[in-house]
Amino acid sequence: MGLTASSQVDTSKLVKCLPVTTVRQIIKDLLSGDSAKLQLQLTESQLIETEKKLHLKDSIINAMKSKEINYLTIQEYNKEQINLLNTYSTKVENDLKKEGRKNTVRSVIQSTLLLSLTFLLTKK
Repeated sequence: MGLTASSQVDTSKLVKCLPVTTVRQIIKDLLSGDSAKLQLQLTESQLIETEKKLHLKDSIINAMKSKEINYLTIQEYNKEQINLLNTYSTKVENDLKKEGRKNTVRSVIQSTLLLSLTFLLTKK
């Protein structure tokens, strides 16, 4: 049982036969070429999907970096506000202490004057 294969019609209209092993090798090569093309298409589609995922991850990372910078800026601003409020608080405390001392001195002077006047008026 032999397989015969024929190729294109020659200009002389003669049929050319190829050996079975050659035909099998040609079919095997054609099939492997087709599967290589499919494999290439699959690999290219996987590459496109991988690039999309990479782009998505990069955009997420950039968004997180931007948020981190914003949080750090807010944190620095809050520290400045706290320092400013502490400075004002210290200044107000010092001013209140000065006013308290002034009021104490005034009341001592007023009491001394009042006692002196009372003593002088009662003595006469």
